[in-house]
Amino acid sequence: MKNIFFIIAALVVMLYMFISIRKNKLDVTQSFIWIVFCIVLLILSIWPKSLDWLAGIIGVDYPPALFLTIACVVLFVMNFVQSKKITELQKKVIDLGQELSVVKETKNDR
Repeated sequence: MKNIFFIIAALVVMLYMFISIRKNKLDVTQSFIWIVFCIVLLILSIWPKSLDWLAGIIGVDYPPALFLTIACVVLFVMNFVQSKKITELQKKVIDLGQELSVVKETKNDR
């Protein structure tokens, strides 16, 4: 089996995700897409002809191009979700800073 490297890589990344979740270093919802990606990579490593089959159904002539396109789309979606989360957290930091300054001001007035 010549794809053993990719099988081991997918399993190691999946194991790392589970350990990170267990140690509360990574949120379950954040890691879900990584786990799904590892499962897809594991399936493609075990059955490499499945990408050829999927490319034939979709009508893509070069199966690796399909894989790279899907990978790029997944990364763009992940980037968008992370950007949304960062913006949300920045707004919370501003709100907390404003609340803290109000609390300090009222505490100094007493």
